[in-house]
Order: sequence, then structure tokens, then C-alpha cells
Amino acid sequence: MRNEDSSIRLVCNGEIYNYPSLKTELEALGHKFYSHSDSEAIIHAYEQWGEEFVSHLEGMFAFALWDERNQKLFAARDRVGIKPLYYYSSGDALALASSAGALLCFLKDKPAPEPLSVAYVMTLGYIPSPWSVWRGVSKLEPGHILVWQAKKGARVLRYWEPPREIDSDSRPDLEEWRDLFAQVLSEHLLADVPLGFFLSGGLDSSSIAAGLGESGHSLQALTVSFPSGGLDESPIAEATARHLGLPHRRIPLQLEDVSSLLRSVAQAYDEPQGYSALLTMYLITKAAAMDFKVVLAGDGGDEVFGGYTWYANLDGKPNPAAHLTRRVFRSFVSGDAKPLMRQRAARAFQNVSPLHRHAWRLFPRFLPEEAEALLKPMGLRFSDEQMLAPLRKHFISSLPLKRALQRVDLMSFCSDSILAKVDRASMAHSLEVRVPFLDRRVVERFITAPLNPREDSESKPILRDYLRPRVPSAVLSAPKQGFSLRILDGFDWDSAVDAIQSGPWLRAGYWDNNWKALVQPGVPYREARIWTLLMLTRWGEAWLS
Repeated sequence: MRNEDSSIRLVCNGEIYNYPSLKTELEALGHKFYSHSDSEAIIHAYEQWGEEFVSHLEGMFAFALWDERNQKLFAARDRVGIKPLYYYSSGDALALASSAGALLCFLKDKPAPEPLSVAYVMTLGYIPSPWSVWRGVSKLEPGHILVWQAKKGARVLRYWEPPREIDSDSRPDLEEWRDLFAQVLSEHLLADVPLGFFLSGGLDSSSIAAGLGESGHSLQALTVSFPSGGLDESPIAEATARHLGLPHRRIPLQLEDVSSLLRSVAQAYDEPQGYSALLTMYLITKAAAMDFKVVLAGDGGDEVFGGYTWYANLDGKPNPAAHLTRRVFRSFVSGDAKPLMRQRAARAFQNVSPLHRHAWRLFPRFLPEEAEALLKPMGLRFSDEQMLAPLRKHFISSLPLKRALQRVDLMSFCSDSILAKVDRASMAHSLEVRVPFLDRRVVERFITAPLNPREDSESKPILRDYLRPRVPSAVLSAPKQGFSLRILDGFDWDSAVDAIQSGPWLRAGYWDNNWKALVQPGVPYREARIWTLLMLTRWGEAWLS
């Protein structure tokens, strides 16, 4: 898009949810709009407020804006990283894209995987910003802006971060939440195409359903069901939709050929992850895209309202001797360490600090020294602190521990794993997913709210109070369920090991030949480890060549 005299050009991916009010404000200041696109507000906001313009935008976005008069480029990513933005900068050259793979043609040397990023997939399950899977390609971090000028190169600046303190004088009440949620939800419903929404049996998506029912918007609810058995939330979701008078459709996920699906997912994802939930998301977005171009989802609710199971049982101080014990076990966990030694090393790792414990609870797979052993041919050295650095930079020790960990998860796990999962799967099928719980106003108000004593015994009390008079009681009593693929019970793990052995990482000499010691029978979380390496293998088959 352009401004009136074409001196400013814009390329944008996303949605500006406060576009109507922003347009009214800018027109009152003398700006002329030539389209009905929400993206045009970005241009006029830049003209009006200069480098501070991004703070006026509410929405999900990644964009690049070129100022011809000043020969300056601005690129920005939304506050929590709903939309991706990668860049390559070298000398007087700058390239930007929505996927890492699109930038490989600009690299001066042959594209090569970044060993540190592979180690993060093994230990965190994803690649944290600003790293990418490729050497020389970076991700712009959430809440950051990139400013580029010829001869001066690129500068990266932060324009937003979650609150760093508890607002101890103001505990959010139910009425405040209802009013704020109604406003945010109404903005997220602005579209020129029919909308749907993902509905599970959980509190987050049920809150969206309740909000839609209360506002009179009759969107169709889409629910994943698992005909093969196991945990299935679709009956609860169907009862909720019926109770609220919302149309409902089940999306049955029954798959025999996991390997074929995994290859499709590897093609769709520009960066690898270690979570099987990528497959589930790929399937449900594919099904939703048959009828819709835009859907709402409840992602972000666990971070903002503290719903993850790993926020429980946070009591207990680290053992003063844990650092010493950790160093001793680290030295023993080499490529040939026995399963019992690896189990003890994992226990010692968790006792070092709250962040050590948190990282292991979230993704219990490989220890840093195990990643280092596997990636030895790539020359990697990988310490505990390197592993935890992407989490530590968002950890505010003065906050109550639960709130501090919520803040960490919002800006790391949510941004670089959950939202990347949703974006790549949905974009592969030309589907836009909107996440109202990650609206800036919701995040700032609730992620650092004072702790509610009820949080010790029940999750998300304010959402429970909101839902209690609006949905069936089964929603409030249902156990929390994850989003991982629930069809791996009969998975052929021996074949997976064979696939890893013949995969590109070992053929190209990136991984140590003694890798099977990391997945020998008896090691902790053996199948989860195999799955992570298989995900890397399938991704490598799609991208390393």
C-alpha cells in the first residue's frame, strides 16, 4: 500500500483491530484514506507519530514500511509475536520475509543449519527469537522494531514488553473482565468474510463461545474429535454450543499414516519443533479452511491466566548443593552414559533453580550436555545458561514465581512455539487464526494481576466465574487436556529409529554417530526423545537439501 503521494510504501501481514477508531482519529487530524483496508492505518499513523507509531496499533502484524523521503525502512512485529518476521542483513543489503526459508537465496555462503538452534529444539522444543534454524537468518523478536538505512545498517529496538510489576492496588473483577472481553472480541470479529471458531471442552475456547453467545454473534463452532478413543472433548464442546445456541461441527481426526502426515507438516513448517501438536493443528486448520477464511482460537489463555499444569506445586527452594551435584552429573553424562545416570542427571538438573525446573517440566527431553554430545560434529558447546538464556531474559525475579513464569512462557513458549504452530499450519491452508486472549489490553491487565488465593486449588478463577452462569457445568469440571496428537499409542518406534539413522542429519555428518545412546531403552522419556529427533529428521528431509 502507499500514502497519498507514494512517498511511503507498506507491505503488511496481519490485522489492525482498532482500525475503525484509528481511522476516525487520523481523519480528524487531516489524513485522507483511499481504501477500506485496515493496513492503510499503519501508513497514516507513521506520518502522524513518526517512530512512535507502532504503539498506536492494536492487532497482529508483521510489516515493512519504506520512507522514500528519509530513505529509511521500518519493520515491526506485533507485541507477542502472533505473526512472524525474519530478516537477513549484510552490509547495505536487507531482506525480510514471513518464513526463514524464503531468505536462503540471499545468503552469501551455502545455507547451513545453526547448531545452537537445533540444540534449542532438543531442549526447549522450539527455536526462540532472535535465532532461526539457519545461520545468518534472524527472527525479529516480538514487540520489536527494526530500523534500516543504507550505510548505517539495521538497528533493532524494543517498543513493548509485558508489565514488570504487580498492580497490587487493583485486582481485576468479573465486571471489568466482561466489559474488556466484549470490546476485544467485537474488534476481532471485524471481517468481510464469514468467521468460525475453534471450540474444545476447555475454559479458554468456552469463554469465547460464551462471549459470542452473549453478544449475539452466531459463529459456527469447530471441534476436534477422536473416533479411535481416548480423551475426547467433543461431547462437552457440543453441549456448550447447543446450550449457547451456536451451530457446531465436529472434525474427526483419525489417521493411519502418521509418517505421511509428518512429511506434509515438515514441508509446511519453515522451522522444526519437537511437539506432536503440530500435526493436530495442521489437520484441524486444513479441515476448517474448507468452509472458512478466518477463525477465532483460545490460544494464549493459559499464559495470561496461568492455566498450565506446570504452574502447580511451585513451592520448594532449590538445594544449595544442587549446582555442585549438577556439575558432577553433567561430567558423567557423555555419549555412553547409562540410562540410570541420565535419570539422575535429569533430577539434578531440575533442582538447580526455578527456571531449570520450569524448562524440564515444560519439555522433558534432552539435557544440554546431551544436545552438545549429539551436535559435537557441528562444534557446539551448550551450557545450562545458554539453554535457559531465552527464558531468563523475560524472568522478573521480583514477581511472584507463578506470574514470573507466565511472563516467561508468554514471550518464549507461546510466541515461538504455540503461535508459530498456529501460524504455519493455518497459512499452509490460507486460513487466518485470531487470538483475542493475546490482545495487548488483556495481557497487560491480567498477566501480572495480584495472585488470587483460589489459584492454589483451581485454575483461571476469573474465567470460571465468567463461565459459571453461561455454560454447562461439565466445562468447569473437565480435566485439562493438551493439544498433542492422540494417535501415537500404536506408533512404530523402531521404524522411527531407523528413519533417524538414515536421515539427512547423520548422512551429512551433522550428528554424532553414537546418537542411539540418547534413546536407548531405559532413558527418561525415551519415546518423546525419539519423536523429537524424528521431527528434526523429517524437517531435514524437506529443507536441508
